[in-house]
Amino acid sequence: MNTRDYYFDNLKFLLITLVVIGHLIEPLNEDPVLRPIYLMIYTFHIPLFVLISGYFAKNIGSGDYLNKVISRLIVPYLLFESLYSLFDFWIYDRAELKFSYFTPYWLMWFFLSMILWKVAMPYIIRIRYALPIVIGIAILAGYANDAQYYASVSRTLVFFPFFLIGYYMDKSWIEKLRTTTMRIISGVGLILTYVIMSSYGYMYKKECFFGSFSYESLGHPEWSAGLYRVAVYVAAVLIGGMVMILIPQRSLPWISTMGTNTLYTYLLHGFIVLYLTAGDAYAHFTTTTEKLLLIPLGIMLTMVLSFSSIRYLFKWLVEPKMKLLLKHSQSRSNRKSQTE
Repeated sequence: MNTRDYYFDNLKFLLITLVVIGHLIEPLNEDPVLRPIYLMIYTFHIPLFVLISGYFAKNIGSGDYLNKVISRLIVPYLLFESLYSLFDFWIYDRAELKFSYFTPYWLMWFFLSMILWKVAMPYIIRIRYALPIVIGIAILAGYANDAQYYASVSRTLVFFPFFLIGYYMDKSWIEKLRTTTMRIISGVGLILTYVIMSSYGYMYKKECFFGSFSYESLGHPEWSAGLYRVAVYVAAVLIGGMVMILIPQRSLPWISTMGTNTLYTYLLHGFIVLYLTAGDAYAHFTTTTEKLLLIPLGIMLTMVLSFSSIRYLFKWLVEPKMKLLLKHSQSRSNRKSQTE
């Protein structure tokens, strides 16, 4: 009996597609045609991805919890952080090769933040009123000018509330909202959001949605600057909620299957984007039509990297086998417990 939840597979495929599209159009994000699309994507896709990650982190009490953190997060992080540093050195012809594992390379911030969230969760969930406390800390973090890229501190704090919400979330919350009326409202709401971004997008700083900048660096040194982060949170919850309401729950041909391979797409697509950027490929995208072609190109790239054949080819790298190390660690733990 198949127990997969196709709803989350469908949602993950949509989100990873938006990640790829967002990265592809980023070099041209100031273009008046692409900017509203870029801004709309960044209002919710990272918070929603973090929320889903929190939803699937409910096995904190399991005996192999830390083993999974090591094999699925720490080891892939170290491997791909090294690979991206090497690729960057080669593609941009850098004068010096740098490995900076405490300042994640570009998209690798998500892995380092995931490691920190997973390690912290067993302690955080013991705290009463953890969610409002975490939200308060995230808002206060914006006042610190030194809490930015190092160790992914800023993003870890800013997006942690969504991870915690996902952990506490029950799918029944979504199902109760999936009425015909709410679907219509959500559809209209997303259209209105795009219209607003098209009309007033020039007023918004895209960096507000990154979670990696202090308020002062965004031009808001005033004491009330934390309200901007509150507004960003509200936008993420509203727009992300509308997207979640509209996602189909049934199995969708191709899409549901590809939604199970988002890890591969996330880790591998960055090399292609960097290659296009370094190769000055974007100089050939001059007309509006050519720029808009980046969107179907992003969809196609997501689909290709989500194929089972890609998983077969790169599984040794993305999901390295850690049986010897983890079995040894587990056996040591068992011996220790037997002697106590």
